[in-house]
Amino acid sequence: MMFGGPPPTKKDEGAILKRYTGPGFPFIPSLRHVVYPFHPHLHKGGPVKELTVPLRRKGGRGNDTGQIVTRHRGGGHKRRIRIVDFHRRASGEHRVIRIEYDPGRSAHIALIRKQGSTSTLSAEQAEESLAEGGHDNEAVKGGWSYIIAPLGLRAGDVVVSYRSGIPEKLIQQCDMTSSMYGSTLPSGETDAVSPPRKSRATDTPEMRRALGMLRTVTLKPGNVLPLYLIPPGMQVHNISLTVDGRMQLCRSAGTFGQVVSHQGSDGRSIGGSDVLTMGGGFDEEGNRVPKKGFVLVKLQSGEVRKLDPGCVATIGVVSNKEHQFRQLGKAGRNRWLGRRPHVRGAAMNSVDHAHGGGRGKSKGNKHPRSIYGTLQHVRTRRPKDKDGNKAVVTERPRGKQTAAKH
Repeated sequence: MMFGGPPPTKKDEGAILKRYTGPGFPFIPSLRHVVYPFHPHLHKGGPVKELTVPLRRKGGRGNDTGQIVTRHRGGGHKRRIRIVDFHRRASGEHRVIRIEYDPGRSAHIALIRKQGSTSTLSAEQAEESLAEGGHDNEAVKGGWSYIIAPLGLRAGDVVVSYRSGIPEKLIQQCDMTSSMYGSTLPSGETDAVSPPRKSRATDTPEMRRALGMLRTVTLKPGNVLPLYLIPPGMQVHNISLTVDGRMQLCRSAGTFGQVVSHQGSDGRSIGGSDVLTMGGGFDEEGNRVPKKGFVLVKLQSGEVRKLDPGCVATIGVVSNKEHQFRQLGKAGRNRWLGRRPHVRGAAMNSVDHAHGGGRGKSKGNKHPRSIYGTLQHVRTRRPKDKDGNKAVVTERPRGKQTAAKH
């Protein structure tokens, strides 16, 4: 699709699992087992160069010694790292220009541009620049950025980040709509981390109705909201662990988290319009009100974690959920990705591995070890904490629990 043209029609969200067998395809080993998800809506050209940095490969070697510190790395096609915005601090509407393939991650990325941005280039000039493959720095400064594309997002859609606050105009619209019921949605200072001034703690039908209308407008795929404004059961991704930090959880293809419940400091569930008071804010006299409670979020692994109500998340599921069905089909495609072969220890010489040497395929009566001599099942992956992670309410299933789950 040419940049600036009409947006493509929205079809089924599932990709086409393309196989290279049957009439018209040669029956050769390199194509027999290949399964590749094909997405017709993806951009056919390259990325915006100003939004990328070159990837300097080291082949798994150390900084100055030249010794291998990470095995099975080396080679691969040249890449440029796409600079993805994991903060989404820029408020206002952003229009999706196109959906792109990113070789550095399993998910797709979306090129977005802020509407009404202060750029020295006109929209026509920027479109021509992108369509011809030339990307001017002024165009990038005018509001261009990459984000993780949620499932179903297409060129021409509009995404909004409410991380820095709910717009006053939107709150007034909800006020006008709910005024016929004799109440209004809290308005005033609009900080996504802190609810507005003069927020009412009374959970009335009018307040719940106004909150429902606000959620109807804001809860759309690709929009960023604080967790206390997201209702239970909603699927989210790109979840931040801190109020001001970058979004870190649920970023790979097809993953999502689910908001379980909103709970107060005493552990009781909070519902209705009372969730508006969770993020703190200001009282009628202008005094700061501390944050209340936390939000429970169930992650893809099954772990349930409690997060600050001011943490943010993106609505929807990460795109390219068919990534798990991909089959490369031959060893050469792994080399294109920068992955070198994994050699068994028993196939090495005794000088290279504890399992090496001997006659035939025997490794000798030895306990399984790594290439560095560490016994299997003895390695520690993370420091032990006597009390565990305080933020984890329910740990993810491990070992036999995982087998029972499947």
